[in-house]
Amino acid sequence: MSSRTIHWFIASLTAATLCTPALAQFAERGSLPGSGAPSIDCSGRSIKAPRIRAVHTDDTSLVGGTAYLFEYDPFLAYQLGRNINFREFRDRDGVFSSKVANLGGPMPDGTTAKITANNHTSCSGCHNLPQGTPGGGTNFHKDSGMGRNAPHYFGAGLVEMIAIQTRAKIMRVIDTNNDGWVSASEATASGGRVDVRPAEFGRPINFGNPMLSNGSTGKPRLNNIFRVWYVDANGVQVPGATEVDGQTTFGYNFEMVVWGWGQGPGRSALNPTNRTFLWDPFNAHSGLQAFDPTTTNDPDGDGVSEPSLAGAIQFPATHRAPDAGNTLDAKGFSRDDPDNDGHMSEITEGDLDLGEWFMLNAPQPAFKGTAWEYHIGIQVLAYLHCTDCHTPNWFIEPRDSADEPSVHKFAGDRRLFDLTVYNDLMRGGLQGSMRKLYTQQGDRYVRNFDGYLVQGIFTDFRHHDMGEGFTEIGFDGTVNTTWRTPPLWGVGSGFPWGHDGQSLSIEDAILRHGGEAQGSKRLYQFSTPYVKRFVLEFLSNMVLYDYETMPADIDGDGQISPNFVVSGMDTEEERFNVEWLFKNPLKIQGPFTNVDGISIRSFAGTNIPQAYGLDLPYRRDSDLDGWPDVWDNAPTLTGYKDGVN
Repeated sequence: MSSRTIHWFIASLTAATLCTPALAQFAERGSLPGSGAPSIDCSGRSIKAPRIRAVHTDDTSLVGGTAYLFEYDPFLAYQLGRNINFREFRDRDGVFSSKVANLGGPMPDGTTAKITANNHTSCSGCHNLPQGTPGGGTNFHKDSGMGRNAPHYFGAGLVEMIAIQTRAKIMRVIDTNNDGWVSASEATASGGRVDVRPAEFGRPINFGNPMLSNGSTGKPRLNNIFRVWYVDANGVQVPGATEVDGQTTFGYNFEMVVWGWGQGPGRSALNPTNRTFLWDPFNAHSGLQAFDPTTTNDPDGDGVSEPSLAGAIQFPATHRAPDAGNTLDAKGFSRDDPDNDGHMSEITEGDLDLGEWFMLNAPQPAFKGTAWEYHIGIQVLAYLHCTDCHTPNWFIEPRDSADEPSVHKFAGDRRLFDLTVYNDLMRGGLQGSMRKLYTQQGDRYVRNFDGYLVQGIFTDFRHHDMGEGFTEIGFDGTVNTTWRTPPLWGVGSGFPWGHDGQSLSIEDAILRHGGEAQGSKRLYQFSTPYVKRFVLEFLSNMVLYDYETMPADIDGDGQISPNFVVSGMDTEEERFNVEWLFKNPLKIQGPFTNVDGISIRSFAGTNIPQAYGLDLPYRRDSDLDGWPDVWDNAPTLTGYKDGVN
């Protein structure tokens, strides 16, 4: 790389210099159309900025660290998190090591591999419909020869908040001495059932029996959505323990595992938080190991961490990032290199901060029908008893005050914004309106942490026995019919359907229901053609959408401008592009004559260094090797593996 290019990034020179091929890297298209560089994208949808490892900080005064970004440039943090989710990683980033498409992970028999590992360079390899959003739609090789259908994660933050709050509500009932775990005596006194009301007028949901199977010893019989671990007399996790025995273990703790279709009785699913939902696939599918002290920040050893920067507790009892950080250098990054490929800290704690921030704020799916159709649709689903499992609404409680006595506190709605999407009957399509969930105090963005009613999610989050139609014979011969109730929001865009993607229509997925859902399926089968058609149309109206091109009011003036001006440039119709909400908004190139002589509007950025904060002290990467100068032992010597080599 030329000294001129390096100097350009160091000094953050004028936008005209972007005509150089400085960003001409795989999966990064930050150059300007007309520059002669191969790395251009007139749509502006591609990743524009180079990969720079993010630095986790708790101190907001460390400019460019993640705490600073969350508080002073949170929309940039969102976009950087979006880039982590959808970036195609390269060999220079340590992707795959030398083992591409190898088998990994044991199944219940302890020997059979359950997954094809090292088979994707990006999260978007599976979560890609619509492209550039937290979509789904890909069937990948896992657990059985039929595979797994990758779900979308629109509304991921709402899902996570419901899960953590549900755990807190259960704990408030059964952890009567408020010490953070469930003792054998507390389990005995629980009454044998825990119910959680999802919303004010919702039917209570039974999450199982917290009592131990043998009275004062044994295992609780909570719904399979929970994963349990066992603790000593002080509530500290006892590694390897499988039950309360009254000798070394005296109680238990648990988490709610909301990501993953289900793994069979006693095995729960995959990930309890968005943070683990990020680093776990990075490791499994891309061979990128994360170093994440946030996950293991558990001072009392009870298996539950302190909250992340985004505000979510983690569960090191069952989920620890693969790079343990046993050896740290003087600058504080891990030298462990778990896969021995020479690439250190392939995914950093700061990367996970940003990726989690994006997932927390990912917009939820939409309903593209009318309000009347939605209202009647819920009644029809209730008549068919579909809502016995597909619970329509959940309420996120507002944040508890500091004097709330329970250690199981409600965190409130932790998001920065809410994108409300609705069907505009006049224009015949979806449009959105961004609502601020923060208060601006000078240059600071302070989240409000209010309550929020999550409407139209349609899940009780429980695992159910779904019968013969959803039977899975695993690679090792294990049989599973137990699956999590999938949220129905987005189901209209969900082709194909089912955990295995084998249903090629919504109706086929309905007719596969059995087991606990047998009665509801029968009601559907014997309904009139009109009712069946209404149900299918109602479900088809629950859709995903490309929110980055959807018309939306993002400046809060109550209208969608036909000529939205950002940094002096007409960007055409106002839409949900968070780059225009940065502290230094991205300026588009504007009118451009293409190779065919046609005049178009280019949405490529002309001020990428300024907009993306490439010269902020904790983001500056002088030699463009992916290591910020504050972590780089040789900041002017390109060394992709560790900053030096």
